[in-house]
Amino acid sequence: MKDNKNNYQMVLVFAPKVEDKDREKILTKIGTFLEEKEAKVTKSEHTGLKELVYDIKGFRKGDFWVLDVGADKPIKLTDLNLYLNRETNIIRYLILKI
Repeated sequence: MKDNKNNYQMVLVFAPKVEDKDREKILTKIGTFLEEKEAKVTKSEHTGLKELVYDIKGFRKGDFWVLDVGADKPIKLTDLNLYLNRETNIIRYLILKI
């Protein structure tokens, strides 16, 4: 039987200058936003500060986080993209439907 869940993986790249408390606040806000869309962060993994291949918004390094998200119905990705674009401390992101 097919699993009716919609699973996503988000890769977030934070600016290296972001402090831990601010990053945690942003991750909490993203979790709250997803809960409003009837989705839930099932796993959050910090993969570390890494050198970027090219400058992104003037930064040579980025702090990488991987979030696994599960939802019973599909998430409207345009809303999520708009929300993440407004967050100035996130310099790049990628959302994959898995």
